[in-house]
Amino acid sequence: MNRLRLYISLALLLALSGTLWAKPKTEATVGSQLTAEEQMRLDYYLYAALNASEHKSHAQAYFLLELCHDIDPTNPTVCSMLGSYNMSLYGKELALPLLRTAYEGSPSDYWYQYTVTSYESGDRKTAMRVLQTMERREPKNIDILELHHHILLHEHKYKQALAIRDKIDKLTGEPTIASVMARYDTYSKMGEQAKALHVLDNYLQRNPYDGRMRAYRTDIELTAAQRSAIKGEQSAISTGRRLLSEQLLSADVSLQKKISLLRQHSEWLGYDAREQKQWLLDLKEQYPYEQDIYQALMEHEANQGNTHEALEIGYTMLAMNPTSNTVRNKMETIMRNDSAITSAEFEQFAEQSYAVMPDDPKWAYYKALIMGSRQQYDTATVILRTALTHAEEPILKLQILSSYAFLLGEQKQYAEACEAYEEALKLSPDNLSILNNYAWTLAISGGDLKKAEKMSQRTIQKEAGNATYLDTYAWILHLQGQNTLAMFYIKKALDIDRQGDDTIREHYQAIQQALQNNE
Repeated sequence: MNRLRLYISLALLLALSGTLWAKPKTEATVGSQLTAEEQMRLDYYLYAALNASEHKSHAQAYFLLELCHDIDPTNPTVCSMLGSYNMSLYGKELALPLLRTAYEGSPSDYWYQYTVTSYESGDRKTAMRVLQTMERREPKNIDILELHHHILLHEHKYKQALAIRDKIDKLTGEPTIASVMARYDTYSKMGEQAKALHVLDNYLQRNPYDGRMRAYRTDIELTAAQRSAIKGEQSAISTGRRLLSEQLLSADVSLQKKISLLRQHSEWLGYDAREQKQWLLDLKEQYPYEQDIYQALMEHEANQGNTHEALEIGYTMLAMNPTSNTVRNKMETIMRNDSAITSAEFEQFAEQSYAVMPDDPKWAYYKALIMGSRQQYDTATVILRTALTHAEEPILKLQILSSYAFLLGEQKQYAEACEAYEEALKLSPDNLSILNNYAWTLAISGGDLKKAEKMSQRTIQKEAGNATYLDTYAWILHLQGQNTLAMFYIKKALDIDRQGDDTIREHYQAIQQALQNNE
C-alpha cells in the first residue's frame, strides 16, 4: 500500500448527467418493521440500483437508492451504497452518517468503509475505536490488522506498527513477502536501514531461490552505491557497474525494469553511448521478440542523431506489428525532427501507414494532403470526409476540417466549404489561418463580403506583418469598391513579400487599374 486512501470513491460519478440532485436526507430514523409490500418494493428497487450501478448508469442508481432509503433508512447495503455516492457527489460530511448506519447494521461487512472515511475526515478517534472494536470481535482478521498497521505507519508510530506486524506474522505463520516488505518499509522510515536490510537478508536465507527478492535486494544496493558515488567515493562506481550488470542479466528482473535501470544509472556509472547501445543489443538477444527493447534501441539511435538507423529499427518493429501506432508516431516524430529526411521519404511512410490503417484519422489526413498536393482533389476530399467520422482529438479534427474546407473551395464547392469552415471555427474561433481562408472563400465565391471583411480584419489586427492576410484584406476591400484603402494594404503586402508573390502582384495591378479607371 502506497497511500492511505484504501477506500476508492466512485469517481465515475463525475461523469454523471447534468441532473442536479437535491442534497439527500441523512438523518435516518429507525422505522418500524417493514410490511411485506414495503419489503417487496425495497428488494425490487435495490436490485435495480445494483444493476444500474454495474452498468454505470449512476444517475439512475442514485435515484433508486434514495427510494430504498425512504423505505428503510437503516438498511446496511442501501446506506453503504448511498454513502459511497454521496462521497463523490457531496463529500465526506454527508457520506459519514450513512456509512455509520451501514456499519452499525452490519459491522463485519462495512467496518472498512466507515473506518477509512472517518480517518480521512480527521476523526481519528472514531476510526481507531472502530478498529479496536473489530479487533476484539475478530482477532484473527488479517484485513483489520493490516489497516491498523497502515494507519500507524501514516502517523509515524513505527514501534506500534511493528507490534501489529508481529501479530500478523503469528497468525500467518511464515512471514509472507508482503509482510517482509512492510517490515522493511517500516524500519526504513524509522531511519534504521541496517535493520531494514537485515529483514530482507533473513528472508533470503530462508528462501535462497526467491529471485525477485534477490533482485530487489540488489536494486537497493545499487541505489546505495549511487548515493556513495555522489559523495565522491570512487569505488562505488565499480560496485555500481557490477550490481547493474547483475540486474540486467537477471532472469527475475523484467525487461521494462532493465531498460529503466539502464537509463537511470548510465550517467553516474559513466556509460557512454557505445556502452549503452551494447547493453541494449545484449537485451535484444535476451528478448528478441519484445517491442520494448526495439523501441529503446530506436530512441537511443534517434537521440544520437542516427536517424536512418532509428528508422530501420522502426521498420523492423512494424514488420512484427504493422498496426502499432506507438511505433508509427515515434517514427513520424523522428522524421519531422530531421531536416535531412526528404518529403518523398515522409510521403512514402505516410502512404504506407494509411494503407495499413485507413481508418486512423491522422494517416488519412496525411494521405489527403499528399493527394491534394498532386491536385487529386476529389480523392483527397473523400478521404478527409471519412476521416472526420473517426477524428475525436480536437486539434487533429481542426486540421482535417480546415484542409477539407480548403479542398472544397479548390473544387468550387463553396457552400460546403463555408459549412466546414463554420465547424472549424467552433473548435477554434480565433484561428487566423481559418479566418483568412474562410474570408477568401467568401470573397471569390460572391459571398457575404461584410462578413469576410470582419474576419479578414481580425487577421491583420493580430498579424499586421503577414503578407497573405494583408492581400486577402486588400482584395475584399477592392471587391467592395474601396480601392484607395485597398491600395494602402496591398502596398504593405508587397513591401513585406519582397520576393514578389504572383497573386499579390496581380492584385496590386488590378487595384491600381481600378483607381486609374475612377480618375
